[in-house]
Amino acid sequence: MFDRFWRMAKQPISRRRLFQGAAAMLGAGLIARWLVDRPASETSIVSMKSHAGDWTPASGTLIDVREFKKGMTVEALNETAEQYFAAVRDRDSLLTKPLRSVEEAPALLSNFAHVLNGLQLVPEMRVLDFGAGSGWASRWLTQLGMEVIALDVSRTALEIGKTLYARQPIIGQRPPPRFLHFDGRRIDLPDESVDRIVCLDTFHHLLNPDEVLREMGRILRPGGIAGFSEPGPRHSTSFQSQFEMRNFKVLEDDVDIARIWATASQAGFTRLRLAVFAPHTLLLSLPQFEDYLKGGNANQQFAEATRARMEHTRLFFMHKGPLTAALDSRKREGLAARLEVKLASHALREGVPLAAQVVATNSGRATWLPRSAGRGGVLLGCHLLDAAGQMLKLDYFRHPLTPGDGRPIAPGETVTVDISMPLPGKGSYLLDWDMVSESVGWFSTIGLVPVRLKVDVA
Repeated sequence: MFDRFWRMAKQPISRRRLFQGAAAMLGAGLIARWLVDRPASETSIVSMKSHAGDWTPASGTLIDVREFKKGMTVEALNETAEQYFAAVRDRDSLLTKPLRSVEEAPALLSNFAHVLNGLQLVPEMRVLDFGAGSGWASRWLTQLGMEVIALDVSRTALEIGKTLYARQPIIGQRPPPRFLHFDGRRIDLPDESVDRIVCLDTFHHLLNPDEVLREMGRILRPGGIAGFSEPGPRHSTSFQSQFEMRNFKVLEDDVDIARIWATASQAGFTRLRLAVFAPHTLLLSLPQFEDYLKGGNANQQFAEATRARMEHTRLFFMHKGPLTAALDSRKREGLAARLEVKLASHALREGVPLAAQVVATNSGRATWLPRSAGRGGVLLGCHLLDAAGQMLKLDYFRHPLTPGDGRPIAPGETVTVDISMPLPGKGSYLLDWDMVSESVGWFSTIGLVPVRLKVDVA
């Protein structure tokens, strides 16, 4: 962080502009996602607790963040963020985040991974990246197949995000991103228009969190989830926060989950869940690791280290509407099937299609989408192996479960499919009958035992 400030100091800009830019870089802007707690390399409980760096009387006069906020405005903070991004001439460092430094990367990557896990994403969902900054999280979400809206108070930051996409093009066909300017108060999107909201190290910089929460509740669809990665309830008293507020007039507010939920529950959110995880690796010797697997003392050490770290971290998810979403075949969860295969004849000849009747039962909890759905469309499939069981062609044959564009198959439903399949050349083969969810995977990779038939082609 401070190496960035030093490089800024070398730029030919005014001192006032320099410190305005530094203020945004250190946290004032909605977008500049600089880490508020440096990751510690140690994993002991002592190092975890000392890492927080709370203010003490020896540190000087404590800045009361509640009084501090009285002299701020949303518009002024927005302008500070814009001035920072506009002043940065060498943008390569911004474009390399979250891999800008080995010190901050572990915490950024760990928190992002846990946010992804809690959001329960499905490709083609519309995701709002709230406080997108240089766009690294937006780009990764796009690569995962999401329809991303990158939102920021800084127009220059959004231009930097576009540059990131241009310099690191997305691989494959994905929904193109949208870049949306935010005035700090109203999100310029229709009601119930996004499936998910991602907010990484941004919410604690907001001067008007209640207003923003109501906006989030307005634009989120029923069944949607908003995921947050933020510091903890004493964040304003940390050495770094006090330094930044004192020197750069940056808002480093405390994250009060009870207060957040009091507003969110009035804004349409129906459930709050907080994550407990170990942001740092606890390194054990081989005996300690084996003791951990057996439920020994190392478990308590791990729990205490995790608890100490979580005192200063709040990673949480707020759900809107139904508490449980219906499962479908766009994800592996809940996929299961039973198959029965009957050949019309065992006298098979080269050049003559194989005729068979397949009875497929959806024995899982997820609805099978039709072939017309694209991703997640469930089809009957067959693998071709030689007589010794060596795979010759994994994707030998696919067939829809229902005619035409198809229809969903509900859990517990059974369908009968008559198929005509081309045969390989003369010889002995094994046919493994399987199910596949398009762009998700073969059912046999998640537990289905294929129906294997031996065939001899004369």
